[in-house]
Amino acid sequence: MTITRRQLINASAAAIVLGNRRDELTLNDMARNLKKWGTLTIRQAEFAKALLERNSSEKLAAHTKASTAHERKWKEDTAYREWIMFLARFFNKSQQTAYIHHIQNRRKCANRILLTVIGGTTPCFSDCETMTSSKLADRLRKIFENPPLYSLGTLVNVRKGELHYWEIEQGRDQAMGIITEVEPTYVDTVATYNKTKGGTKTYIVTFPELGRQAMLRENQIKLLSRKNHNKE
Repeated sequence: MTITRRQLINASAAAIVLGNRRDELTLNDMARNLKKWGTLTIRQAEFAKALLERNSSEKLAAHTKASTAHERKWKEDTAYREWIMFLARFFNKSQQTAYIHHIQNRRKCANRILLTVIGGTTPCFSDCETMTSSKLADRLRKIFENPPLYSLGTLVNVRKGELHYWEIEQGRDQAMGIITEVEPTYVDTVATYNKTKGGTKTYIVTFPELGRQAMLRENQIKLLSRKNHNKE
């Protein structure tokens, strides 16, 4: 297959639209080299072929079609908008160390989405696709779709596994808490959703006997046991 300078330039233009910034720069370099030397090395030609396939007119057409569908859904589908915003807020805020590099690599896209929404415009398809294609999206989707397990005024305890040994020794796991606010902050932690423990939505819990409040995730608390409730 003979690779022409025109093919490289067209693929470079497609790479801009597709969001493949590195491909764009490499294809431009190859186009300049081809103009200067009249040919590419065997290795360069093999790499160029892979880049042409990744930034082909077919890929561009598919992207344009998906982008048009995204713009329509953003305007008409409230659930779609809310899901994208949920993901953007997570990636904007989360500092979860287990996935920190994955999160940081998506933070710029999340920030752009939030800024465009503040400005009253539609976020670009590639930024939104970066959110929905995340390896964390499936687990976050379950947290997003399931309503909070607990309601305002529910009596709860902190789970033992969330406390230090000395806190358990002091009976902190038995301390009665009252939910005084539901979802005070956006979700910033991902975990596998559990039907019993729930997900990572947040609550403000007031502990009257300890004289303090704490913001806790859903999977960190549980309903106050009848035994402990009767003690009170």
